[in-house]
Amino acid sequence: MGGTPPRRSDGGAIAIPNPFQLVVWVLRKTLLISERLLVLARYQFYKTTALHPSQLAVSWPTAWRLSVIAVLAFVAMKKDVSVSLGEQRGHEYFSTVEAMALPASMPLNPAPETKAVFAAPEKKADTFADAPEDDAETLTVKAYVRRFRKVAKVEMEKYGIPASVKMAQAILESNAGRSSLSTKNNNHFGMKCFSRTCKKGHCSNFGDDSHKDFFRKYGTAWESWRSHSKLIANGKYKSLLKYGNDYKKWAKGLKRLGYATAPHYDQTLIELIEKYRLYELDY
Repeated sequence: MGGTPPRRSDGGAIAIPNPFQLVVWVLRKTLLISERLLVLARYQFYKTTALHPSQLAVSWPTAWRLSVIAVLAFVAMKKDVSVSLGEQRGHEYFSTVEAMALPASMPLNPAPETKAVFAAPEKKADTFADAPEDDAETLTVKAYVRRFRKVAKVEMEKYGIPASVKMAQAILESNAGRSSLSTKNNNHFGMKCFSRTCKKGHCSNFGDDSHKDFFRKYGTAWESWRSHSKLIANGKYKSLLKYGNDYKKWAKGLKRLGYATAPHYDQTLIELIEKYRLYELDY
């Protein structure tokens, strides 16, 4: 077991190096590395100070320490270079990925003088603005909507009545602000007066002098809108508030509860809302 020399896989004996030769080889390698380090240190010293090492009277230990410092500085510099190269490669990688995501017509790196131009968000067109194709009736209705849309929204927020339904009722009852009742009494919803003891200026007659033809008179159009809101939210129509912004259910509910005697009152309201897109007032 102990007398058999080791063999290679091909059957030959493995050559065991002489210890002395091994030590000599290590010393030579160490000396060679030391000479290279010294040359490198002298080069770094000259590069940094612009003085040749032979011009300075420096002892060997001091020179060795300076060499070590120079080597460390060189290693640090090489590290920085490696990091920079790594970062550059990283940037190149991400630039390549970005380039894959961009259209072929878009340059990856625009010229320095090129400035990015961002398009301003397109302003939404006003649904109730006049259009070249509008006829006279449409222009009149749109003007009426623009006049009272803020009031309709305020009343909706305060009382829960859809602005679309309220606006459609006002357009229908006041003929878009052209009826005598709206121009003389500021009454835009056909609000009647049922009081038999009302004071002077409270109402006026628009029919055959029967009490059913007395209609409320308001100081301003806004008072008419508010009076209508109170009638709907606090009277027999308040059950309709459960429908939210469903203008179709509101229209049918107003007809069912007897707001008007016209046989197709609900359909007329729905047609007005959809024709002039009054439902946009609800949002």
